[in-house]
Amino acid sequence: MYHTVLFDLDGTLLNTIDDLAGAGNWVCRQNGWPEYTTAEFMTMVGHGIPNLVSQFSPEDCRNPERLKETLRQFTEYYGAHNLDKTAAYPGIPALLDRLKAAGVQMAVYSNKADALSRMIISRFFPGVFTLVRGKVEGVPVKPDPAGVRGILQELDADMTATIFVGDSSVDVHTAHNAGLPACGVTWGFRSRQSLVEAGADFLANTTGELEAVLMEDILCY
Repeated sequence: MYHTVLFDLDGTLLNTIDDLAGAGNWVCRQNGWPEYTTAEFMTMVGHGIPNLVSQFSPEDCRNPERLKETLRQFTEYYGAHNLDKTAAYPGIPALLDRLKAAGVQMAVYSNKADALSRMIISRFFPGVFTLVRGKVEGVPVKPDPAGVRGILQELDADMTATIFVGDSSVDVHTAHNAGLPACGVTWGFRSRQSLVEAGADFLANTTGELEAVLMEDILCY
């Protein structure tokens, strides 16, 4: 049984893609740019909002000044609409309750802005997580391990009894860069194959399979 579990946010705990895509396409409309499908936005997320903004911006609109303004537009709109369609994945709230009841220490680590990450988690999972951490100034985003290492230190976590759970290759690489095992969940924004290729130690297709990994160290493929 793992004593500490670090969770990614977007695509792992919460399905946020419709609100992210909605904000991105709103910015595109304001600027007269082509819009994207939700599936296309799924391939863009995972490396933080500034990276997302850069990806949906046309190539000739990616100079630093223009990206700064586009990021402002996105942040303002998304800040007002980030809960329009976002919802917890089925089974996640009950799973978190069972883990907490079993004494598992849980934290969230996201490339989403820190204040926004904490606000969203408090809205959906009040009192569940010991610590919620998003992107903070001076700390490189995932897959750099610095953020995870800081969290582990704050939690006084035993690395030999800690695991990282996420839906993307970024999360798998983050875990491995920090010296942790990674469990990839297949209901998120990336394909099962991408998790396999990234070297996920475990794969969970359902919250039941994830619970088996976290509570019993059962390998699920």
